[in-house]
Amino acid sequence: MSQMVCLGILAGMSVTDLLYRKVSGELLAAAGIGAVIFQICYGKCNVWILGGGIAVGLCFLGISRLTGEGIGYGDSIMILLLGIYLGIWKLLIVLSGAFFLLALAAVVLLSYYSIRGKGMAQGTVGMKKISRKYVLPFYPFLTCGYILYLVSWK
Repeated sequence: MSQMVCLGILAGMSVTDLLYRKVSGELLAAAGIGAVIFQICYGKCNVWILGGGIAVGLCFLGISRLTGEGIGYGDSIMILLLGIYLGIWKLLIVLSGAFFLLALAAVVLLSYYSIRGKGMAQGTVGMKKISRKYVLPFYPFLTCGYILYLVSWK
């Protein structure tokens, strides 16, 4: 049951991230409170596994700070919350799936727009400029990584 709640929260935040390119602090705070309450009431995680998940989330917050939000703060906070909820090993499985799908989507987008752009005039209407600096929202990939974890590791 709690896995479906987590999936619902991630899906809702994915839609918010896609539509507005931002996730509200209130949603993140509610998810954080839920993750902490879950660990207090139902947590069967070893303290070291839980601490490792928190450490991974804190590392992502540090990366967000150092890269000037190359990975957004909201994404990093959600990774921290997933670390509290899942622990380090399950979090790493989710992140592996998310980053794999993100890389796949980036390759597909870059390939599509580079093929589509050849032979067309630069001023063509509807032509999007996609480069290595194009930003993809991360929440949908985090949600898909969590779904892959639920399907394959349970």
